[in-house]
Amino acid sequence: MEKEAPKIEIRDIRDSDWYWISRSILEDFAPKIGVIGLALYNVYASYAREKGVAFPSQKTIAQKLKVSLRTIRKYNKILEDNGLIKIECRKSEGKPNLITLLKLRGRNQFPTGSASVTYRGGQEVPTKDNNNKENTNVDDKKSSALDVIEYFKIRVKESKGFEPEIDWGKDGSLAKKRLKKYSFEEIKQLIDWYLNSKHFERFGASLSVCLSAFMINLWKASKAGQKSIEAFYPTWRYKE
Repeated sequence: MEKEAPKIEIRDIRDSDWYWISRSILEDFAPKIGVIGLALYNVYASYAREKGVAFPSQKTIAQKLKVSLRTIRKYNKILEDNGLIKIECRKSEGKPNLITLLKLRGRNQFPTGSASVTYRGGQEVPTKDNNNKENTNVDDKKSSALDVIEYFKIRVKESKGFEPEIDWGKDGSLAKKRLKKYSFEEIKQLIDWYLNSKHFERFGASLSVCLSAFMINLWKASKAGQKSIEAFYPTWRYKE
């Protein structure tokens, strides 16, 4: 009796755990940016996914690649000098650098139907290939629920070390609702506050909890320097 061949699973790029880069990065740029530069670009591509924008901290990247911060800074410059990324420094805001993966000259980095890497939040991010005036502002009016979800996922992964599960229907609907009243910047502030509060330890990595009216009220009270508001919710429990 012939032994049945073991079944194998073929990789499927539709799996949400996948990311991709242009073949040109390996074929045309690897000799210029080196092994570490190639690894660093892959890290940015992993964080950016289809959005084309990433903002992991240099410390996080250094830990992942097992290299020094000095090495990260060195290869950031190499990638930028080769026109592969654009770095927006946000030290004055107390935030990690914003890394935009740039469109390669003469190549379409994204499949048909995907967002171009030269756009962020609805506005064009100019590359070294054009002479447009630099524009680093994000138009909050054109931010989407997906922007909120991606920011939440990235911040949880950066600060807590894991990628949270997302209820795309529920979380997406609530994110869309909040964007009608609050700017994307305000929602990012809310998310950062929640992840660093005691409420995260209690309720976990739930975007719906973070965007609930309850949490927004506590966040507003915290911004106003009021702590007693929590006394009004002594028995509050979040329900799915």
